[in-house]
Amino acid sequence: MFKPSNILHKASIPVVKHNPPAVKTVLVKVPATLKVDTTNVPVKHFNEAAIDKFKSDKDFNYHVIKKGVSWWDLFWSWIWHLWESFWNWVAELFQKLFGSAHMGKNSANVIKYVILALGAFAIVYCILKLLGISFPHLFKKQAKSESVPYSESVENIHEISFDEAIEDALSNKNYRLAVRLLYLRSLKQLSDLNLINWKIEKTNTAYINELTNATQREKFTIVTRQFEYVWYGEFPIDGQSYQRINNIFQEFKQSLS
Repeated sequence: MFKPSNILHKASIPVVKHNPPAVKTVLVKVPATLKVDTTNVPVKHFNEAAIDKFKSDKDFNYHVIKKGVSWWDLFWSWIWHLWESFWNWVAELFQKLFGSAHMGKNSANVIKYVILALGAFAIVYCILKLLGISFPHLFKKQAKSESVPYSESVENIHEISFDEAIEDALSNKNYRLAVRLLYLRSLKQLSDLNLINWKIEKTNTAYINELTNATQREKFTIVTRQFEYVWYGEFPIDGQSYQRINNIFQEFKQSLS
């Protein structure tokens, strides 16, 4: 038989859920502990005597004392300033002409380097002229080697009629041979005056070192260099160059008197 009262009684019983209690975190302050280093450390001191020694040594003095600017440095600084100012002015001039700063600067640089190249060429040309070297023939290859009718042996030096031989070389415009004869005559003059001890195996430098007179040694050094440039260097010379070289040999001859 159906009993509704029992069903109602069971349905009215509540269901209770049990949650665990919350756990609280508690921070505990622990006092810091100071550890004392008890290691015995020996105290070291600087060596005052060694320090004073190093201070007195100039090799350890790194204090650079700037020297005053010399008048020579000031002069070249002034020259350089004028040089740069001039080309800046030229660049500004071309800038106004072309209406472009880039074109003005490039044009000034081109002219500047052309002038520098011409100046270097002029210096080289003057040096070659002083050495008696004909510039147009500097890079010209000789068709054939020039015959050498005279040797530098002692017999030939004392047998050559130098005045006639030099005149003959000049009449044929053989200026290189004429310079060689001038040098051989100079050697004969030194040998006749007993200023050098002639030996065929000696070099020109050996004869220079034998001269005790400073003026004679200087003059003979100059004529020796002239001869070597013209003869051994195979640099052809013209009549004008020969006259300058001949004057140098005449000055050497006068120093012997």
